[in-house]
Amino acid sequence: MHNSIVAIFFFVLGTVVGSFSNVLIWRLPKRKSILFPGSHCTNCGNKIKFFDNIPIISYIILGGKCRNCKSPISPRYPIIELTVGLAYLFSYLFYNPIEYMQIIRMIIIFPLFLAISWIDVEHRVIPDELTLSVAIVGIVLTPIVYGWQGLINSMIGAAAGALLFWIISVLGKIAFRKTAMGEGDIFLIAAIGLLTGWKGVLMVIFISALLGAIAGTIMIVLSKIYSRNHKETDTSIPFAPFLCAATIIVIICGEKLLQYYLGLFI
Repeated sequence: MHNSIVAIFFFVLGTVVGSFSNVLIWRLPKRKSILFPGSHCTNCGNKIKFFDNIPIISYIILGGKCRNCKSPISPRYPIIELTVGLAYLFSYLFYNPIEYMQIIRMIIIFPLFLAISWIDVEHRVIPDELTLSVAIVGIVLTPIVYGWQGLINSMIGAAAGALLFWIISVLGKIAFRKTAMGEGDIFLIAAIGLLTGWKGVLMVIFISALLGAIAGTIMIVLSKIYSRNHKETDTSIPFAPFLCAATIIVIICGEKLLQYYLGLFI
């Protein structure tokens, strides 16, 4: 039985965590401290008052502009806050309250994955700090959720994922004479293996490849349309968002997907 007040609490908590995710997205690629200085306008540098720092609401009240210099505030901020808020709400409503460790795992990794994905899209880099955070979540929570046998499974998953991506990277470099898989992706899939185990990480690789192929096809079609009026377009797409999305899918319904897939042959 879910309580509506608790559901609201999870949503509000998610928007607050989403606000911190925005800090990670803005500062980590620039190698700046995520703690100091406090929240400030990136244009004029003025400190943001607490009443102008309320997730989503402040953006609406201020009309998407800084109170001091009137420069526009990126819509990324309320989008991230709302997304994490809805993810937290969904996590609470999806799981049975007695599965609190599953809820805790989801509310920790989702903002990390969102920050990883956004940074990879904007900067084509995956900060090691975020990947390490995902790995720590896997190492700490897996024995609690699945027991020590689960931790061994996670270690195998990390090794299997990293090895497969390393092989892809080497073969891709030989075939295309350029980097096909970055080190950040290899480290990330290893961290994901710690979360999902060896079966889960194989599913993540398959689903992310499928999502990437769909997105790649769409990008190729759009680039052909765009290139009619422009000389050159970049059709490369970062892979971290697909890895993160696939991991969330596997965590939520991986067992059901695996049973369905095996049922096709049995």
